[in-house]
Amino acid sequence: MESVDISQVIAATKLGGEIVRKYFGEVLEIEEKTNAGDLRTKADVESEEAIVAALQKAFPEFNIYAEESGQIDNNSDYTFVVDPLDGTNNFVLGIPDFAISVGLLRGSDPVLGVIYSPVLDRLYSAQKGKGAYLNGKPLKVNSEDDPSHITVSYTCGYNTSQAYSDAIKRKLRELPVKRILDTWAPAYDYCLLASGRIEAVISKEGDLEDYAAAKLIVTEAGGVITGFQGQAVDGTAPDFLATNEPSIHNKILELLV
Repeated sequence: MESVDISQVIAATKLGGEIVRKYFGEVLEIEEKTNAGDLRTKADVESEEAIVAALQKAFPEFNIYAEESGQIDNNSDYTFVVDPLDGTNNFVLGIPDFAISVGLLRGSDPVLGVIYSPVLDRLYSAQKGKGAYLNGKPLKVNSEDDPSHITVSYTCGYNTSQAYSDAIKRKLRELPVKRILDTWAPAYDYCLLASGRIEAVISKEGDLEDYAAAKLIVTEAGGVITGFQGQAVDGTAPDFLATNEPSIHNKILELLV
């Protein structure tokens, strides 16, 4: 990892952010991908092109998996995972809740993560074993352990059944929790957890590009991540619970069994 200069990854991520910010508020042509909620615009495409080009220049030996263009396989142990615009639906609607995410995996182990909110100019970053940061200042999850005071984000894949999602939200309300977020911009929700603003994120059938960077940012900020049965999970597992502390983690796990 000594060869990976995080400042170069940050610079690449911010290039994408500049493009997305430039287009925000404009009426753009929208391409529907898998369904009506899964969208692509030229902001997504141009952001990804800029990020991938910068990463290829700085790290030519690494693999890259990008949401819109797919895999560049260099037979490396390291893979950058790029989401050029997480929260495209919000972006299209004019809601400034979206982010750019770049994670680096060694095999399936997250070793570096950068998430950038271009509207708020908030840059979240982490390297394995080196802590998590917001605009260069250390991040730490909060210690709230009263379920009635917590905010939980729920995020799921496009193919997750509505019945499953409704059941989980009903159980959370019965716990009860203070608030359930359903923002359609999960990468930034993990940053809210890492910075002590919320207490939990549930990922059901999530997309790798949404959490490849985020898992490391959360754990380096002191958060807890397991599978739904409390088992250890790697950086590619799509079903997991991320929380601020063990007692809250266990209470939510009981709802997910």
